[in-house]
Amino acid sequence: MQKSGLIRRETWLAWLLVAPFALMLLGLLVAPFLSIALKSLSGSATFGLPFLGGADGLADMQPTARHYVSILTEPHNQAVILNTLGISAVVASLLTVIGVGTGYFMARNRALAPTISAIVTYPSLAPAVTIIFGILWFMSPTGPINHILFHQLEWIDEPLEFSGTFMAIVIGDLALFATLAVRMMASLFEMIDPALEDASSSLGATERETFFNVLLPLAAPGLAAVWVFIFIRTMVAYVAALVLGGGAKGIVVLPLEIFTRIQSLGISGTMAQICAFAVVLSIITLAGRAIYLVIVRRAFRDRLKGEIL
Repeated sequence: MQKSGLIRRETWLAWLLVAPFALMLLGLLVAPFLSIALKSLSGSATFGLPFLGGADGLADMQPTARHYVSILTEPHNQAVILNTLGISAVVASLLTVIGVGTGYFMARNRALAPTISAIVTYPSLAPAVTIIFGILWFMSPTGPINHILFHQLEWIDEPLEFSGTFMAIVIGDLALFATLAVRMMASLFEMIDPALEDASSSLGATERETFFNVLLPLAAPGLAAVWVFIFIRTMVAYVAALVLGGGAKGIVVLPLEIFTRIQSLGISGTMAQICAFAVVLSIITLAGRAIYLVIVRRAFRDRLKGEIL
């Protein structure tokens, strides 16, 4: 009886501890998102939610899917979605390939791991806008790269135009998310038992053969999870697109499109259109998160000791 009472008190205590966060989550995430989803289906041009106005508001609600049809059919909106998916896919692929070696070395070389970790972690400590602005100046027509190539070496006939290009945003996002990718891969390789490498070497395999024939197959599901996670994070980033991509007149991605439409609300669009864009971005990222969880929980749980992230 006493044990039952103790369990009951612990349960109530757990709920009391969880309640503040649950209420915050409900008020700051769930309720706003549901409101955005409802507004995206509204044909009303008003700023608020029509159904909050009572019977008259419900009569004016006019549910419609035309905002989603517009996103999927208008050339500009299609280009925005393709830009977002393309940049995210390229950044995730490059970081997955480039980060494998560094992540593996961090996991296996205990002596140099702290130094490498400090070097890898440093970019994440700097403000994103500072990093992106530094890249913008470094690659600008009057920056060091063009000065060396154009003025000193004379390898090019005119300064390279870097800002406002697809590659500029890719480079910016590479700088922003390299730390995350490498640290995830280091954690991934730490989960693989080093004894497997020793067994492979004892059977006559070289380090190269062990890495490509033993480690990579074991790590492949984890690398896929890293790819998906970096893809999601890049999808919702817009600092590089805003500064390096030329803003609203350059290479536009979904978060930047939403940001621009919010700034010009009532001029270039309605609240319902903005909400529809926000829902589309949320659906893509939530789908990516679901794929990530499927990979983590099913694909490599039986092979590795834990779960990355």
